[in-house]
Amino acid sequence: MVSRSWASVGIRILSRVRASAGRLFFRHARAHPVAPVDLRESLSHVLWIGGGPQAGKTTLSRLLAGKWDLRIYNLDWHAVREHAERPTPEVRAFIALSMDGRWAGPTVEELTRRSILMWEQDFSRVIDDLLALPRSRTIIAEGPGAFPWCVAPLLRSPRQAIFLVPTDERRDVVAQRRWGNGQVERFPGIVDRARGLANVRARDTIIDARITSACGDLGMRCEIVDGTRDLDASLTMLEAQFAPYLPPTPNV
Repeated sequence: MVSRSWASVGIRILSRVRASAGRLFFRHARAHPVAPVDLRESLSHVLWIGGGPQAGKTTLSRLLAGKWDLRIYNLDWHAVREHAERPTPEVRAFIALSMDGRWAGPTVEELTRRSILMWEQDFSRVIDDLLALPRSRTIIAEGPGAFPWCVAPLLRSPRQAIFLVPTDERRDVVAQRRWGNGQVERFPGIVDRARGLANVRARDTIIDARITSACGDLGMRCEIVDGTRDLDASLTMLEAQFAPYLPPTPNV
């Protein structure tokens, strides 16, 4: 259900992070008590682009970073290439499954619950990584795991975040372009491809609805991506959203 308080969800997620990963909230481990890090202040140089898969987040982040000399932090890249070296029990169980076990076997509800849980659990490591990076450059953090209820407790202003949600039709167009006709390059080795693709499509629709609802509850900006706005117009939209945090002049 999407009627719950997303702000309280975000606080509970960060509370679990605090309990399980103390170094996220402390600059150094010491024998005597130290004051917790004020995450809103410590991450005030981070801008967030969240939203559903195939919304164009990575492409737009690269364009924005290139124009304004920003640093990119891609949540998916770090999850696959770095965080997987220290997998949570859920990630370890997921990796052990076959492609059919991952995508075709679960019900849509099970797949949705597992996906959200894995993204939420990885978010603690996202915070860890961002705290460790230099503050000398503004950072664009982007990925589907940047849920509004995870990001909201970290913001000093709603202008630091935007969420892009593609229509089902737009997502299909992008997926076909990325993985070929019929998405034949997706899920290598899967047997029941049709079931897997249908499950993921339904999952993404549910997650999109939760993101949209959470943005409304939290007063955060959510934009529908239907393909009518080209890259230049989309970049202009992001620049307007993040204007207070961009350098005085572009990197030209």
